[in-house]
Amino acid sequence: MTDNKQGCARLESEARIDGDRIVISLAISTLAHAARDSDYFWRAKEDGEPLTISDERVFAQSVCGALNREAEDGGTPITRLLDAAFEDVCEQGEDGIDYGD
Repeated sequence: MTDNKQGCARLESEARIDGDRIVISLAISTLAHAARDSDYFWRAKEDGEPLTISDERVFAQSVCGALNREAEDGGTPITRLLDAAFEDVCEQGEDGIDYGD
């Protein structure tokens, strides 16, 4: 029986508190698997230009660079991810926020 969880970013990634930091972790192999199964990689294949990850560690370094790359407004994919999470927490009425009277 195979483990369907292996390589699934949804099941193998996590955000947790470690001391005074939020740490988001994902195995490099899971990142590569998620990329290979991404819409972008599938579209490239359908367009006759399949993409291959030649070095998972180097690819992960490139993804880190992309996650930290600032747009003209100073935002990064990470800050946009956090903005979406902040909004979700507020809309869901999560703990840790006072909602005024």
